[in-house]
Amino acid sequence: MLHILFRELKLCYGFVRRDLGTGMLPVPGFTLASLLYRQASTEEITATIPKAFLYGFLYLYTFVVSNQITGVSEDKINKPDRPIASGAESVTAAKTRYWILTALYLAYGTYLGAPEWTLLWIATTIAHNPLGFSNFGPTKDLCMGLGCIAQLKAAWIIGGAAPEMGWHWIKVITLYMLWPIPLQDLRDVPGDKAAGRRTTPILLGDMPARIYISAGIIVSQFILIKYRILEYRYDSSTIALSVLLVLMTIGCVVRLFAFRSLTSDRFSYWLYTVIYVFQPLSACITLR
Repeated sequence: MLHILFRELKLCYGFVRRDLGTGMLPVPGFTLASLLYRQASTEEITATIPKAFLYGFLYLYTFVVSNQITGVSEDKINKPDRPIASGAESVTAAKTRYWILTALYLAYGTYLGAPEWTLLWIATTIAHNPLGFSNFGPTKDLCMGLGCIAQLKAAWIIGGAAPEMGWHWIKVITLYMLWPIPLQDLRDVPGDKAAGRRTTPILLGDMPARIYISAGIIVSQFILIKYRILEYRYDSSTIALSVLLVLMTIGCVVRLFAFRSLTSDRFSYWLYTVIYVFQPLSACITLR
């Protein structure tokens, strides 16, 4: 029994470990923003955040299993340590795992009061992976934008605040996910070419793609800082937060041009995901 449990934990970690930042953490972060905005009690916050963590985990787990089922050839080149690519899990077993997880995710999302956003993510996952939307840059990027909306809408609902302020923030955070998201594909160009994919960096070419990505990062962070953070609350905490976001933005953009290699692009994408996670946390600090 312990052996089976250990194997499942190892497989689970193998599926999700690269995407915990963008896939899971924004859910409890934005749920906390919703709770703070409506001035929930400490007891309610303590009881609600674990529910958000579980929702975020299922949101991530369902997607990465589906993604790795359809991306075995690419993973054997770019990420050979993943469970299916390494042979630790068969495709048949992974498909069973996906449908069980999806059923649990839908049931739990319905229980939390967010069935429509849960269904949106399930539909987006199917479009992105088995239907092949991930093979073409614009449709792949659109799926990521829709996924951001589904993720953060559900998180705000779990927190229980009125939807208007949540949507006010979600629009800007989604811009950050929709526009510069091709940064994730800079590190995967060899594998994508081998799999016949036409991601945004392949369609645009390396340098135009870096300019396009950089413009998206700069514009989205400018809007976030000026019109969401500082316009709502102007004090030492939001000024410090804004400075931190500016420094991370500059660092990410500079790296895109100063260090152009697969290894460097992996780190730049990691920094991009850190900025994404900081945006729900920015909402917590601003809306408290």
